[in-house]
Amino acid sequence: MSGQGPYHMYEEILAQPAHVLALGEAVARSADAAAGILAGKVPILAGCGTALFAAELAASYLYERGGQVVASGAFPLLQRQVPLDRRRPIVAFSHSGETAAVLDLLAAAREREVPTVLITGFPSSTAASLASVTVPTGYARELSWCHTISFTLSSLMTVLLLKAAAAQLPPQLTLPSPIDVADGIAGVLRHESEIAQAAKGLLGGRRVILGAAEGLPLAREVGLKLSEAAYLENQALELEQFFHGYVPAYEPGDHVVAILGPAAAHRADDLKKLAGIVDLSLLAIDLPTLASWAPSASADTYPWLAGVFLQLLTYHAALARGTDPDRLRREDPRYLAARQSYR
Repeated sequence: MSGQGPYHMYEEILAQPAHVLALGEAVARSADAAAGILAGKVPILAGCGTALFAAELAASYLYERGGQVVASGAFPLLQRQVPLDRRRPIVAFSHSGETAAVLDLLAAAREREVPTVLITGFPSSTAASLASVTVPTGYARELSWCHTISFTLSSLMTVLLLKAAAAQLPPQLTLPSPIDVADGIAGVLRHESEIAQAAKGLLGGRRVILGAAEGLPLAREVGLKLSEAAYLENQALELEQFFHGYVPAYEPGDHVVAILGPAAAHRADDLKKLAGIVDLSLLAIDLPTLASWAPSASADTYPWLAGVFLQLLTYHAALARGTDPDRLRREDPRYLAARQSYR
């Protein structure tokens, strides 16, 4: 089956507009219960892997708009010398509800009477039994181990939920409309052929993924996806860090994928000049491009539209490489044994 498709990853990318549309009702059903924990509070968002990057995207989106929400890996949060604080609730992300570090964090929070909200696809999971409140994303399948739809749903749901549950956020905070996000994603999906062509260009040389502000979690997430699905080694960096020190490591023919949201748009010309001088291949994912594909694209919807662009980019890179994007190389007994060697 390797290199053939379609795979579950592809099906789940295409399913996103319909499930995004349902988020408004899902948030409304959970808002009252979550408000008992989040109202008037500044939570910490936590997760592992894709779930961490979803937490980081939600936190960065809110921070850029005046909120003080922060995100942390579940394991580092457990290792901090400062005890978990009852006044600072934790919003934990785990699609499966079985991630070891998230379970440890929820258990420690319960022991120390720190209130928790779990964002998950599986409301009957082990994590749900440990959390104070469980908020289901409405998607409990994710048959591909290269997670896509759960990243979109959990990050967007959290932004909407914190506002609906009266967490301590700026009163003037503008939120993305699920309708606009769904319409925008549908617009991106209609341009799959252009994205597939761009994916083929990533196969030679080395790759660096750049992001700024809310684009940085997206850079980290697509870096993870390229590793999981296409086995492509890459480096995810904050945009300004690339400018200030990393450029000498890259040579003509290497690839730069730049996630240039509104906060980073002013750097687009500088990055284009740099790429031209060194002869780097530049793929810039910016708001004007997305807006030309989807009339509903805006600064508020950009992170989720760019995220789906990057998911499709990864999927087609895997197809071009002849890899199975669903299994994370676990069809190879060595990699399966490696994954089974730790919890």
